[in-house]
Amino acid sequence: MLNSKVSKAVRLAIAFGAASTAAFSAQSVANDEGADKVERIEVTGSRIKRTDLETASPVTTIDSVQLEAQGIQDVGQFLQTSAVMSGSPAMTTTNNGGNGGTFVELRGLGSSRTLVLVNGRRPVSSDFQGIPASMIDRIEVLKDGASATYGADAVAGVVNIITKRDFEGVEFKLQTKGSFDVDTNKQNGFSLVAGKAFSEGHLVVGVDYVKQDAVYQGDVTEVNFFNYPWQVWGVEAEESFRNNGLIAPPNENANVFEFGSYSVPCGNFYLQHGPSQTNNKCDGGIPTLGDMRDFVGGGANNDTYNYAPVNFMQTPYSKLNFFVEGHFDINDTTRFYSETRINKRTSRQELAAVPYDTRSDPGYQGLYLVTNEDGTPALDEDGNQQFAEFNGVSKDNYYNPFGEDVLRSRRRMLEGGRSFEQDIVRFQQVMGFEGDIGDNYYYDVNYNYGYSQTTSTDFGQLYGPNLAKAMGPSFKDANGNIVCGTVDSPISNCVSMNVFGGPGSVTPEMLDYVTSPLVDSSNYTLQTLTAFVGGDLFDLPAGTVTGGIGYELRKEKLEGNVDSGKFMREVTGNKSRASNGEFDVNSLFAEFRIPLVEGAPFAERVEIPVGVRYDDFSAFGGATTYQIGLEWKTGDDLLIRSTYGTVFRAPSISALYGPESDAFPPATDPCSTANWASLTDVQKGYCRADGVKEGGSKNLDGQQLTQRGGNADLQPEEGDTFTVGFAWSPEFVDGLGITLDYWAIEIEDVIDGVGANDSLRGCYLGGIESLCDNLERTNGELSRISEKSTNLSRMTAKGVDFELSYSFDALGGSFNTLMSWTHFLERENQVYDSTEFEFQMKDLNGRFENDTTYAKDKINLNIGYTMDDLNIAYAVNYISGTQYDELLYWGTTPLNADDPNSPLAQYDVDSYMYHDLTVTYNFVTDTTVAVGITNLTDELPPYIEPAFNGNTDESNYRLFGRSWFLRLSQKF
Repeated sequence: MLNSKVSKAVRLAIAFGAASTAAFSAQSVANDEGADKVERIEVTGSRIKRTDLETASPVTTIDSVQLEAQGIQDVGQFLQTSAVMSGSPAMTTTNNGGNGGTFVELRGLGSSRTLVLVNGRRPVSSDFQGIPASMIDRIEVLKDGASATYGADAVAGVVNIITKRDFEGVEFKLQTKGSFDVDTNKQNGFSLVAGKAFSEGHLVVGVDYVKQDAVYQGDVTEVNFFNYPWQVWGVEAEESFRNNGLIAPPNENANVFEFGSYSVPCGNFYLQHGPSQTNNKCDGGIPTLGDMRDFVGGGANNDTYNYAPVNFMQTPYSKLNFFVEGHFDINDTTRFYSETRINKRTSRQELAAVPYDTRSDPGYQGLYLVTNEDGTPALDEDGNQQFAEFNGVSKDNYYNPFGEDVLRSRRRMLEGGRSFEQDIVRFQQVMGFEGDIGDNYYYDVNYNYGYSQTTSTDFGQLYGPNLAKAMGPSFKDANGNIVCGTVDSPISNCVSMNVFGGPGSVTPEMLDYVTSPLVDSSNYTLQTLTAFVGGDLFDLPAGTVTGGIGYELRKEKLEGNVDSGKFMREVTGNKSRASNGEFDVNSLFAEFRIPLVEGAPFAERVEIPVGVRYDDFSAFGGATTYQIGLEWKTGDDLLIRSTYGTVFRAPSISALYGPESDAFPPATDPCSTANWASLTDVQKGYCRADGVKEGGSKNLDGQQLTQRGGNADLQPEEGDTFTVGFAWSPEFVDGLGITLDYWAIEIEDVIDGVGANDSLRGCYLGGIESLCDNLERTNGELSRISEKSTNLSRMTAKGVDFELSYSFDALGGSFNTLMSWTHFLERENQVYDSTEFEFQMKDLNGRFENDTTYAKDKINLNIGYTMDDLNIAYAVNYISGTQYDELLYWGTTPLNADDPNSPLAQYDVDSYMYHDLTVTYNFVTDTTVAVGITNLTDELPPYIEPAFNGNTDESNYRLFGRSWFLRLSQKF
């Protein structure tokens, strides 16, 4: 039997069921209850093995039963719904900006500040697509910084995946899931896991496959705003939206209108003077000047393109995971262990057809004669007519009906498509030895190798050198053929392109000539060599001081190659160069547990855990972190605990060495014609000083071209964390467990870039010169915005975690309940304040900001009932409401326009509560059938006006209404 000390600790921990205050490894309990030797326990957040379960750092555990109860095959997406997670990381529902991966985010501090581990070691990627659900025994979430234990990136906490290392038998699972109202929402998968124990060890082998189908926004007919790019514009519309929320067309009181893309299928052509032109006939033929009219960019019946329904709302993928784990006892004191994991994934994102725009894309480059509004020549100081450069369509292009150069051409290329595909292979191999040194010491030495290969292909993009010829001069020869070039200088093997005629005017031959798939590739390698020795050091009156020391060498290397067209900036879409770089880090670390009191009144045990770590990075030098804690067990059922420590996050290889690459974040030009009237004379002066003509720029886009890139001068982020709380399992209520923890995180020198919108508003509305340095204009139009990373700002997060579990017998069976609640007290970022025109700390708690949800409260409730072979699981997921104060195009609105200090109007996002129900039955044949209905009340996602993907937060809200799953399991 375990000794009384361990049994009390087990009682305290087990009381919390799936969310115990301490997690212990699969080998933590003695294999033989009659053994004299008490097995030591590994607790997430420390490398020291212990003979009890409580820790100073709060840990939440989610077991595989909870995953199965909700039909989970995407582990990352499930984890993000848990109460301790916040923010809006990329998911497979992230189309524009996603890459088919799923990531998690503790405390809303960014996914890069949550360290993901598998069996306590770093995987080659934190993407949960490489972690199959069938492999997982449980997930331990350490809700505290752990840089002193694990090094860089363990800032907000740690997610540690513990695998099924001792599984025995064979189990086959088959699952399908979908939605009642969205036929295209389908996900199918299977898994096979086999395990066998033998006299000297154990072996587990598994394979897991999941295929998810695509869902277009247009497929979700129950959510009207998925099908239209609706935005708020106008004083009356803003007031109505503030008071009533979304009122959709065709309601006569609608407070939104369709504000699509200015790159339209019928063309949007900018000439030297006058409004831009579009093809009114738009029949796919060769246009005449009479077919053209002024482009209507605003109002109820505008010409903008509705791109919404043809974007993915759920991206398709298929993933295959294979894993082998085993251990072999060489002798009584030495064990060899091995872990092998292979992941193969293909995924795809699809956007509306290419919005070809010569403002940022290749075209025909030439010079045009500058004239005044009345048509007279514009002369320079010497009296000569001025010339200016342009990038558009030649006046001598055969299809150009205007008889003058088109200075900017915008055309939605419906004849082609636009998609992005990833083909990813990842491999992970761990080999190590662990064992005992005498009776008091133990060791663990392991080598961890990870390799990730990614091939990314962009389809539908256009090739610049051919575009320059196709958009340049062309003529009809004697045989009636349209030939590129001029009669005197024809261009062979060229197809002139008709962008003026509307859909169908770009023939397959034209498209083949200018279209080019773009292929990028990258190889990332991770290697770690870790050694740790620990044990009992010496005795004090209150007990034995335990501790250990360790060394780790970690090497990371990234080798990237981008398509030559992107490298030379000769294609449409995002241009970039490859990221290449490497670094290594040598680390020394030590941990100690110092007993202060034992067996005293109200202090059955008091211990101080201490950890320290020194990391020496080849890229920027050394950093030291430490953590100190308090574990005060007042009696058998109450533990008071606290920790304080320092944390840091090292910049990644891409952040250090990544070249400039393109992005198109949401942002609007304050100097545009649409906003010109609202500017003060001083603000108009800022615009004019940058070359903007009187009346404003013609840039009415909701997304702007930016350049992002690495910075070799980046330094690590640094910060500190603090927790204090208690774990209570009262003896007078059997099966009840309660934990309450306060936590606080502060981070300095946060690696970030100034957002495009902040630079634009700060420069032209606030006149901040340093932000103007991030902007470039050509002929008064935005041509470049820099979002380069730097050690810019600081962020904080503070809150309270509460967990309650209760197990009891009733109604002929047993109940297990678990409630987890995270309440944010503060979540501050240093951001640009567009009303004060300066950077200030802003509390994001309870807000939707920068396309991210910072809910003040998240609650998970799980109730399970088991009677014989029947199990019923009911789950509730609650997300509190949020607010935002800036509309995408309209901007902010003071509640009192006459008061310069007036608060801004706020727009509400309702709170949401989801209900899930699963019924599982185990047959005598070892066959298990599970049927689940998720989102029982058919909640539809909220309309969030400035949100980027589908006008909602696709990472946090369920998108497809009431859904279902069916799972069949067979054990042998």
